[in-house]
Amino acid sequence: MKKLINPYSISLLFVSLSLSLFGILVSGSLSIVYPNLIVKQVISFILGILLLLFFAFFNHSKLASLSKIGYIFLFSLLLYLLVNRSVSRFVHFGHFSFQPSQFAYIVVSLLIARIFRDKINEEYIPKVYALAFALVGIIAILIAFEPDMGSAAQVFLTGFTLLGIIGMPLIEFVGFGVLSFLGVILMIPLNSEWHRRVVAFLNPYAHASDEALQTLQSLRAFARGGITGVGFMKGIFKYPSVLPVSISDFILPVIGEEFGAVFVILLMLAYLLLIYTGFKIANDARSTFSRILALGLTLGIAYFAIINIAVNLGLMPTTGVPLPFVSFGGNNMLANFISIGILINISRTEENL
Repeated sequence: MKKLINPYSISLLFVSLSLSLFGILVSGSLSIVYPNLIVKQVISFILGILLLLFFAFFNHSKLASLSKIGYIFLFSLLLYLLVNRSVSRFVHFGHFSFQPSQFAYIVVSLLIARIFRDKINEEYIPKVYALAFALVGIIAILIAFEPDMGSAAQVFLTGFTLLGIIGMPLIEFVGFGVLSFLGVILMIPLNSEWHRRVVAFLNPYAHASDEALQTLQSLRAFARGGITGVGFMKGIFKYPSVLPVSISDFILPVIGEEFGAVFVILLMLAYLLLIYTGFKIANDARSTFSRILALGLTLGIAYFAIINIAVNLGLMPTTGVPLPFVSFGGNNMLANFISIGILINISRTEENL
């Protein structure tokens, strides 16, 4: 095994810790409105670091045997949430609230890596790809009906992109993509919230006081912040009466207003560095399982960031997706730190396990 400190682990640790600490700093500004926010964020950060260290030293190849159990457990929790619609997106265990959708991309990545571990070098097997696609689709649909279209899109895009990268022929990839797109179009009318958000996205100024309010206020926050921002704790868009959900899904406009476009660009560059490092780890991994798992985990974090940024810039309909490591939300932070820990462990592995 390689030492814990290598160029890849340094890069991953630097980016994830920098983003998290910056998120805690922003929580300090938001604490004016949400007094206990920074304490909860620090607790999540500490727990995340502990999980990162555990998985950085845990032999990731042993996770393969847990992939099926993990999928069944995830499926069961999501089915429970679907049947018991009153409990929303969280499963409650005493004082702890668990949001399965935030960990779904890890489970999906593990399962795909396990399925294709022994088949990646074989001739293309249509049934295997179809099975993997169906398993990803089932999880995405269950998450969508929570309803959580943002996390559903993140999980589906992670799994679908992963299948394309590992060898699904182009014609099947395009076919499944078209089928999925048509499925989404047909599903939108089934939920009034989805329908309202899509309509507001297509014509935001006609819905400026309701469904498009967050998007338009987000753009105004960026405009007010300009290049260098109005100053730490001097912003107005952190107040829920001005911009709802500013602590999680719409934390980026708060950053843009107080710290300016410079810091927003730096955040994007940080995510690009993290994604690049994850892909390099996957490329250098010697085992098929490690390679696919590293790709899946990297794609999962990447799609969280891409969807959140796109929504905040008005490029996608409003969805409930946090900004990785920065937004308030313990479940998302823990899931992402687990992913970083596994990626570090993969980068430390010399032989094909």
